[in-house]
Amino acid sequence: MQAVTPTTRTNQSAPKRRTVRTEAKESFGDQVNLSPAQGRPGGHLTQVQRANYEAASGVTRSLVPVLFLSDLDGTWLSPNAENRKALDQGVVELKEEAREKGVDLQFGYISARPLERIEQESLPDSDWSIANNGGYIYSTEGKDPVWEDRKRAFGFTANRAFEIARELLKSPKFAGLDVSSVGKVVGNPAADACPESASLCIHNDSVRLGKGESKGQLESEHFTAPSQVQAFADAISKKLRKEGAEFQQSPIYPYHGKPYVMFDLASVNKGDAIAYLKEKENLTPDRIIIAGDGGNDIAMMLDQQGNDDGRRAIVVGENASLRAAAEGVSRAIIQSPEQDCSLGVLAGLRQHVEEIIAQVQP
Repeated sequence: MQAVTPTTRTNQSAPKRRTVRTEAKESFGDQVNLSPAQGRPGGHLTQVQRANYEAASGVTRSLVPVLFLSDLDGTWLSPNAENRKALDQGVVELKEEAREKGVDLQFGYISARPLERIEQESLPDSDWSIANNGGYIYSTEGKDPVWEDRKRAFGFTANRAFEIARELLKSPKFAGLDVSSVGKVVGNPAADACPESASLCIHNDSVRLGKGESKGQLESEHFTAPSQVQAFADAISKKLRKEGAEFQQSPIYPYHGKPYVMFDLASVNKGDAIAYLKEKENLTPDRIIIAGDGGNDIAMMLDQQGNDDGRRAIVVGENASLRAAAEGVSRAIIQSPEQDCSLGVLAGLRQHVEEIIAQVQP
């Protein structure tokens, strides 16, 4: 990948929030059941980069750039309004505290949601928004054009993934599965609008459990992918790869608060988006902090070869696969599954930032 040389930004008042919207495009998956019988929020500052600011003494100092990206559902967004408010305010306050101590804490959101669904949450103004599981990267300057060119080079299309899924549902092995696009499940066509990302949801009641499998394994705390669903996901991937497409298949994971399991097929994922920003903004891994609660967040904790490269992680929630993966990450803070997600994220973020400040303080 060709690195993009970061520019220098001097400290100044944050620009007013500028929302960049994209027009949802119709795709094969939009608002459909696949089964045959059934912009950006935010804008405090521009990019994550070294910046100069004028201290009270008038001495110009160099800030150390740090990037914090958090998943939304089940991570940033607590069902407890007061706890969510505490995180909203806490991150903004921590950003200011860090700047006074030599750290340029840039933050943003990284979610399976499309941009318009991120905006609906009235989140604090951010430096980045990464939508559709890495499908789109937005800064205060709008959609990242280099990322757009890069992801299209892999030859994967969501339309083709949905077409193959429909073909497979005609076979006895997968007949009866109630498969929908994520846009259908959440009632929002924009969720299916990214051409390079396909998210498929399978209703739990339609899954034929194999020998030794039970409905209990579909619960978040004990989740294990049913063999029929895993075989369905693998069959789609095999067909796509035979046709020459390059993409990633996410682990199968339970859908937040809905009776579905789901998986993603995409030319890029959350981990790829973070790797791109790491390169673009010239960040060292230990200056990257991520927070998540689900199986598709595992890619954020590791480098593109699946190794612990020293980045920092905050894990909340009950997802067994994510928690197990985090055990192998040296700088992961794994919060109790009983702890409120918003409060867990805030506590973990403060701990990571304080460690970084201690390293950079003279």
